[in-house]
Order: sequence, then structure tokens, then C-alpha cells
Amino acid sequence: MGFGWNICQTQRNQQQLKAKYVNSSTPTIFVHGWGATLRSEKDMISAAEISGAASRRMIIRVRSSGKLAVTGTVKPWMVNPIIMVRMDNNRAGEVQYARWLTKVCKLLKQKYHVNELNFVGHSMGAYAVIYYNLLNGNQKSLPRTNKVCVIAGPYDGIMDNHKSNQPTSGPLMQLWDDAPNKNRILPTGKPKIIHPEYQMLYRLKRNFPKQARVLNIYGNLGDGSNSDGVVTNASALSLGYVLRDHVSFYQTFEAFGPKAQHSALHNNNMAVNKILTEFLWDKNYRDSSASELMQ
Repeated sequence: MGFGWNICQTQRNQQQLKAKYVNSSTPTIFVHGWGATLRSEKDMISAAEISGAASRRMIIRVRSSGKLAVTGTVKPWMVNPIIMVRMDNNRAGEVQYARWLTKVCKLLKQKYHVNELNFVGHSMGAYAVIYYNLLNGNQKSLPRTNKVCVIAGPYDGIMDNHKSNQPTSGPLMQLWDDAPNKNRILPTGKPKIIHPEYQMLYRLKRNFPKQARVLNIYGNLGDGSNSDGVVTNASALSLGYVLRDHVSFYQTFEAFGPKAQHSALHNNNMAVNKILTEFLWDKNYRDSSASELMQ
């Protein structure tokens, strides 16, 4: 009796999940940030798996040489498969990340016949995901971009917190040049201060895949810094001025309070996990937060 009830309950749960989430073979690729590893992606992916929306299927390790090592696979019959990317040289910077991401996506297209992709990136991984799409557009040798969820992206500066993990020499050192409330978004949507890394994105704005749907998540600690402690809200929200009029959908989501700290945004953050899962896979996802494009 109990065993039969469990089967019925399981079948009912499966039917509910099918009704709630898209049934798609489109993989979602997760890209970590500066100095990070697969652990940075784990909590967000686990939340998606627990909800029944998606499941991890592949890990692609990018060696410092650029060589790719693949564990697992993706197949057309898989429902909402997740691909985790690990950069062995996790301090190579966002431009190199984007180049390696191009190599990863070419492999997915050529060997695994992936024709469409979703992207999730945190911090420098978020910048890399945006830069990748601006560099490549809708090239036929690469999967078409479907949805893009970026979290805590430093598009126009990173706060100089004098931390030990900041580079102390080379061109990457120049990225850590922002401070709380130093920059702001003007009424036009344009940031008042334009850093070189932002100018690089803006010059390529017309290349971004027009069919893409973009969710830009950022953190506000609520302590007066208007930042997540590493990336200012102005830097994160400057993405809107790059993408407006160039994508089919653009939305922002603000995580607020102590859990909105830069790294905490991907560490079992319930608000972030919920909206990320809904945006990527929920059939009934609706625009429910303010967007710069509407201002």
C-alpha cells in the first residue's frame, strides 16, 4: 500500500515538474570568476537540481595551456543539462576567459552537436560571458545563445580593496580602480566614468546576439557603499547601456542585504538561486523587476 502510494506520488511530482519547467535539450554552461573553482558554481547548480529543473551532465576543464579535458557528456535526449567549466588558470583575466570559452563552445558545437546554449557567469566569469557574446555574435561555428544570466559582473571597474588576491603587476592590475560611490549611472543609462574595459564592450555592442534574453543580477549590501563589497552597483548596471536596443529581453535583479556580498551571491543564496532557476527554466517566467531599459 505504502509502496504503491510512493510510486503515485513520484509520478505526480514528475508531472508537476514537467508542467513547471521547460523540457529542453539546450545545455546551460556555468563560468566561475577570478580565483574561483567549480565550488563557486556548486550551490547554484545544486539548487537547480533539487528543484527538479535541471541536472549536471558535463565538466569541461580548461588547462592553463588551453587544452580541454571533458568529463561526462550531453545528449539530445537530456532535459536541461548543465555544463560546468573550470579554468585551471583562474587568474588569467576576463579576456583570456572569453577566448577559452570560445574554444569550449566550438567543441560543444562540433563534437557534441550543441546548437543552442544558455550561459551563467559570476564576477569575472560574467564579464567573460558578455565579452564572448560580443566577440562572436551569431557565428555559425558556435552554438546560438539563448539565455544569459550574469551575476556581479564588473563591467566598468572593480573596487580596490587592497586584498591579497588582487594582481599587483601587469595590465590586469588596472582593473581594480573603482571605489564606493565614485561612479554612477546617468539619466541616459550611461555610466559617468568610462573605464577601458567598459569601452571595449561598448564598441562591440552591435555584435551581441539579438535573440538573447539577459538577466543581470547584482548585489547591494545596504551599507551605503551601493556595492556588493567588490563590484559597485554602477559597474554592474552599466551593462544595460551596452545591451539596450541590442537584445530581445534585458532585466535586472537586485539582491539586497548581508547575503548580497560578492561571493555570497553564489554561495547558497536563496534569492539568487530562485530567480536564476526560474529565468532559465520556468515556463511561466515573467518580467517582475525593474530594468534600466524601461527607465
